[in-house]
Amino acid sequence: MRKLSKPKEFFLNAGPFPVLIFFQVWATPERAMGSLLILAFSMLAYCSLILVIASRWDEPGYFDWAIAGYFTVVCGSLLLWPDKAAGFFGHYAATGIYVCLFGAAFFPPLLGMDPFTYHYAKKSAPPESWSHPIFVRINLIMTFVWAGIFGVGIALSFYPSIIMKTIIPNVLILFFGFPFNSRFPNYYLKRLGLPSLVEQKSIPHERAARKPAGLSSVPLPTSAREAIARMVDTFSPDAAGRISAVIEFNVSGSETFKAYLNINDGTCGLVDHPQRKPDLVIRTPSDVWLGICRGEQDGQELFMQRAYTAEGDLSLLVNMQKIFSRTLSPENVQTTPRMERSLATNQTTIDPEKQSTSRKENIMKVLALNSSPRVGDQSKTELMLNHLVQGMREAGAEVEVVQLRKKVVKNCIGCFTCWTKTPGVCIHKDDMTEELFPKFLKSDLVVYATPLYHFTMNATMKAFIERTLPMLQPFFELKNEKTHHPLRHEFPKAVFLSVAGFPEMSVFDQLSSWVRFIFGRNERLVAEIYRPAAESLTSPFLKAKAKDILDATGQAGREIVESLKVSQETLTRVTQDLIEDKEMFGKMANLFWKSCIREGVTPKEFAERGLIPRPDSVEAFMMVLPMGFNPDGAGETKAVLQFNFFGEKVGSCHFSIENRQIKAALGPSGKADLTIESPFEVWMDIITRKADGQQMFMTQKYKATGDLSLLIRMNQLFGK
Repeated sequence: MRKLSKPKEFFLNAGPFPVLIFFQVWATPERAMGSLLILAFSMLAYCSLILVIASRWDEPGYFDWAIAGYFTVVCGSLLLWPDKAAGFFGHYAATGIYVCLFGAAFFPPLLGMDPFTYHYAKKSAPPESWSHPIFVRINLIMTFVWAGIFGVGIALSFYPSIIMKTIIPNVLILFFGFPFNSRFPNYYLKRLGLPSLVEQKSIPHERAARKPAGLSSVPLPTSAREAIARMVDTFSPDAAGRISAVIEFNVSGSETFKAYLNINDGTCGLVDHPQRKPDLVIRTPSDVWLGICRGEQDGQELFMQRAYTAEGDLSLLVNMQKIFSRTLSPENVQTTPRMERSLATNQTTIDPEKQSTSRKENIMKVLALNSSPRVGDQSKTELMLNHLVQGMREAGAEVEVVQLRKKVVKNCIGCFTCWTKTPGVCIHKDDMTEELFPKFLKSDLVVYATPLYHFTMNATMKAFIERTLPMLQPFFELKNEKTHHPLRHEFPKAVFLSVAGFPEMSVFDQLSSWVRFIFGRNERLVAEIYRPAAESLTSPFLKAKAKDILDATGQAGREIVESLKVSQETLTRVTQDLIEDKEMFGKMANLFWKSCIREGVTPKEFAERGLIPRPDSVEAFMMVLPMGFNPDGAGETKAVLQFNFFGEKVGSCHFSIENRQIKAALGPSGKADLTIESPFEVWMDIITRKADGQQMFMTQKYKATGDLSLLIRMNQLFGK
């Protein structure tokens, strides 16, 4: 979007409209066809010139094209049907104009295109705001208001009076439409508590003229938790005035937590559970909010760029810099990193001047290491770890999660430099030496989370553990008739977490034996948390059990922080059988892998493409079809569906649907409501979305008898 001078911008915005008004007025009385044709071609030439100029200076808008298109139609009609066209446009010139304008305003948003007001709004709004929901919403409202104005113009144009046809619609445009355009954005922004367009332009200059409040005389926060906790100390009662509000921070990314600031009666406190619904909810990646609080990034610009989002009373967001503007000094800082990360243990509002420091040294500091190479839903290690960490944080621990896949941890080369030349310091200069090992030394407890590889930990975790060799001294000591190396530093206590695809707990035996040998000595091992059949934790058919397992994992995190142990009851819930029929589990797993091989995709690609395991037998079909059953779609349906297969696979099965449940049985049913007779491969193509069921039926690739409404509802019944 080019920056234009004011005269050029005015010319492009207003250019097409004078010819429209002139044509409406001039063409309203019936004119001779010849003069009407000359005028129409003159108008078309003018509009074409506008398009050329707009293309050179900027870009044509929807109205430019619509008006040029209108005169093209007028000229073509007058050439092809001179008498009829002259009579029509003599009566309905204004109607045609308003129809074109209405279409240019109303239909683009419905077709997924930008509203026509974007063309004008983008000239005064920064590019980072163009995709913001507020910018979009304002433009949609304005667009449909203009469509309404043009709709009124269409209706009035059917009246024979020139006042109704021309004067009133143009008065409506000039004295309502244009003022609405200039005033509505500021009105809407003010309603949301946001600064007006003029105020927004002045904000960067004001911000540049002042230093970030409260961060110049004390060390900058190093985490989002610390940054949010520090806001309590920068709270300004004078700026807050009579504000009573709860602000929720929903933080994601490298730190995942929720925090609440409670502002009331000139005080501000950090609470775990607010007593009322939050007035403002800020959803932000941890690094984004940390950068804002450190003064390294512009909060308003990041909001407009949707780097973070906010819902509720946005005036709190706009005024946040004023509300939290108290200058900090080492003397008036009441919070410390450990106390900040606790996020308070009750709902009592804390007076920043009277905050107690008694908790400073009592908060457990946890380093959680995730060695899984997978990310997101693909990583069940991360899924379990997230719930464990959430429980720890709820119990008041300060937890930092490290994704080892993102770190450079070189293999130990056995040079013993850390024992001789530089005692306690590794020869490698990588993330382990510079970042992770110092954090390891400062931790009270370390969580080692690894997927099970070859019945033990993966290489990434093994490399990290091997690189903790500088913790030891080289000397030999004999204790209880066993040789040891003396410690240079005390090892943090350990929790080991692992997941596996096999459904038996015994797959962890080798790993557990090693863990107990390494960490079990000197009472450093706090807990082992193992989860078999972990790939099924995200299966919709096992949702209830999976939720209980994950809830129990969170409970384990709380128990570890509170008592340095996990109760047997909680461990039993974590390790409960997720799969009752292991034989069926194996068959489904094999079917899944066969489908991946057949499609030539990885499991991740299989999930991303929404593929469905392809049954290779009638029995496998009986397992797969219920996976897509939709209880809500079934509703009160009570029916029996029977399938008779022939071709590559021969056999029958039926499914009974009742009480929002489905049951499969081999063989025919004596009372089927719908019977489908199909080649096995055809129906497998249908359920795996390789073929369209309706088209296959219409081309008689399979037959159906009985209640065909069930066939029509098949996508509804099996739409998951």
